[in-house]
Amino acid sequence: MNKEEVLSKISDMKKFIMENPFPYEGTSKIKIDFEKDFAVLEDESLNADFNDYCTVIVGTTSYILKGNVDKIPNRQIELLNKDFFERFPQYHYFESSLERYPDFQNEYNNHEKLRKLVLSFLNL
Repeated sequence: MNKEEVLSKISDMKKFIMENPFPYEGTSKIKIDFEKDFAVLEDESLNADFNDYCTVIVGTTSYILKGNVDKIPNRQIELLNKDFFERFPQYHYFESSLERYPDFQNEYNNHEKLRKLVLSFLNL
């Protein structure tokens, strides 16, 4: 894909993602199903951590779509190089069970697609 095609896909994907609600139902079920695992985590906030993961991706698309690629902070680009479970390894215990939480899985998969498109664009 050329740069314009990737840019178009990024724009479409961002619009799609922005129409979807945060997967609170999924995160609530995850917390219940993995209650023992969450109990041993200090200062755990799955909602805040997942929101941070999503915000970095969507926020980066704003720089790209406004033509401000050169203004993307280096730290933000570093964060883009990791998926959610790489950035927040304390949640690895439910990674293999995502299919049980379809709203969370869909939101995660959509953000992963967008993250990969953004990385692809930045590397063109």
